[in-house]
Amino acid sequence: MATENTFRNKLTELVLKHLDLVFSILRTVKPTVVIKGNAVVTRFDDVTEVLNRDWIFQVPYAEKMHKVTGGSNFFLGMQNTEQYTRDVSNMRIAARREDIDAIVKPFIDRTSHEILKNTTGRMDVVQQLTRVVPTRLIGEYFGTPGWNETEFTDAATIMFQYLFYPDDPEVEEKALKAAEQTRSYLDQVIADRKANQIAKDDVLGRCLKLQDAGMPGMQDTDIRNNLIGLIIGAIPTTSKCVAVTLNHLFNNPELMVQAQQAARVDDDKKLIQFVQESLRLNPFAAGIQRICAEDYVVARGTLRSTKIPKGTVVLAATQSAMMDKRKIQKPKEFRLDRPAYSYMHFGFGLHTCFGQYINLTQIPGIIKAVLKQNTLRRVSDMKVEEPFPVSLEIEYDN
Repeated sequence: MATENTFRNKLTELVLKHLDLVFSILRTVKPTVVIKGNAVVTRFDDVTEVLNRDWIFQVPYAEKMHKVTGGSNFFLGMQNTEQYTRDVSNMRIAARREDIDAIVKPFIDRTSHEILKNTTGRMDVVQQLTRVVPTRLIGEYFGTPGWNETEFTDAATIMFQYLFYPDDPEVEEKALKAAEQTRSYLDQVIADRKANQIAKDDVLGRCLKLQDAGMPGMQDTDIRNNLIGLIIGAIPTTSKCVAVTLNHLFNNPELMVQAQQAARVDDDKKLIQFVQESLRLNPFAAGIQRICAEDYVVARGTLRSTKIPKGTVVLAATQSAMMDKRKIQKPKEFRLDRPAYSYMHFGFGLHTCFGQYINLTQIPGIIKAVLKQNTLRRVSDMKVEEPFPVSLEIEYDN
């Protein structure tokens, strides 16, 4: 048994190390593979088919979300139910898209600039910038700065890892302790805001106004649970995406020159494309997990049609889909003119990332502040402790 486990672990490590190659072979030879209760879907059209059929391929996060919140769910872990519609609608009223230009972008630009200005020309981008800026945005915009900035960031990160990565007892233990501390903190923040009748136009303040108006789904625990879900999704994702994009640019000096030119003239649209392409070639994750709720045939009517049995754990391999030459022209090339449908960084369908527009402002905004520095250079390669970068040291002239 020990020999078998060792072989399985080594095989898994080899596959993960060469995942692009494995996906490329699968897209050609067997686009959808079903083995022992698990399935991997690799072609662009089939991945979108899976993610678009949310009533068939259902989200698997409810059980873990119940543990994180202490007994409730968050809309990320819900099917398309009345509660899902209610909770998403409530939070879209509280976290408004018009806030991006009015609040989010100015805060990101100002905070990133101040952090870089106050360094001595050398910094660890991950520890001093990419983890810090999104946490401070959460504090300012959501009204939840955390009990301690570093610990709050660590809590969001370990909870994200627990929810979205393979089961690990050690990670679960740390995540549930972090969840308990986060719940206690948010309960206290909500209670203090209500007791002191603090009127502040942030996400929490808007939620409390909805509560006062008698809006269903806006009790204290509802507000707390929605905030937990948004905090988990906001901090570690932004940090990783910024670090990965910067590292890709450092690895490609010609692209770095172009990106710096765009940054210096505040060409935010072009910077978004730099981010999208960098993350397409260096994806945040291999894919999105779903559970098949009934027997279903993917790509029905084609030669690649494959039956996925009820109960199968399905990986919709977005990493593979974004490299599928049947839909993505010359996928190995870095191009800034690709249409928006080329990218699946924020998911697809019902559970497209709630904060995608904030992220598409925050990630390039932090990157822009770095790219504007003179004589920018990387001191050492990005260090990663799976699944997140932990260090990327740079130098520049203040």
